[in-house]
Amino acid sequence: MVEFKGLSASSFAFMQEMKANNNTLWFQENRERWEALKEELRTLCRALAPFIHDLDPELETEPKSSRCLGRINRDTRFSKDKSPYRDFIDLLFFPRDFGRSKAPGLAVGITAENCYIGTWLGASMESWRERLGANIAAKSDIFQQYLEENANFSDMWIDSQSYAKTRVKGLPPLAHQWAQRKFYYMGRLVPGEQAVAMGASLFQEVQNTFLRLFPLLTFATSQHLAADLERFRKKLPSKGDHRTK
Repeated sequence: MVEFKGLSASSFAFMQEMKANNNTLWFQENRERWEALKEELRTLCRALAPFIHDLDPELETEPKSSRCLGRINRDTRFSKDKSPYRDFIDLLFFPRDFGRSKAPGLAVGITAENCYIGTWLGASMESWRERLGANIAAKSDIFQQYLEENANFSDMWIDSQSYAKTRVKGLPPLAHQWAQRKFYYMGRLVPGEQAVAMGASLFQEVQNTFLRLFPLLTFATSQHLAADLERFRKKLPSKGDHRTK
């Protein structure tokens, strides 16, 4: 069993310093620190893998670059910003038959300031957006109750835009709000110092947040919604009973 001991202060310090020194020379001089940061994230990925597999065996759990582990290098070919490195690094758990940027999933990562734990549905994911709307329409009462019991995620950061014209008619208010979303990036933000101080208990925070967000991911990705929600309820009855009734 892989043991995750937490994120180190040196990992956040690396991200902070790279933000101020986003150039190849600095990065090469600090490559050992970068490799140590990647290993912390790989350890977290390996430790989470059994839990993720229990949630959905179709989600990617391989801790390689461009699979769960992201790349720090930016593609600057078509960008005015020629900074060579991203200001974040993360682990994404997404349907493995699709690429990292092609499907919704669960995410945990770090910036110079925070550890973030969340989920997303990207602006270019039209087919997934249609599936989310169809699944919300099919089980709108369950989805509405899920949102109400999570206070519509008012304790989380949400970046989103919505369509002006109604896409699915006759939905309860909160369900309608989510069916209207063009995209969303959302989750829990843990300040870097707090994340470091949490040590190994950050692992449980990630699991708890993923449990809250997994039904939303299921509505966005499932082709067999009732069966998938029932499977979640049976595996995690204390977290999922109300979502499948």
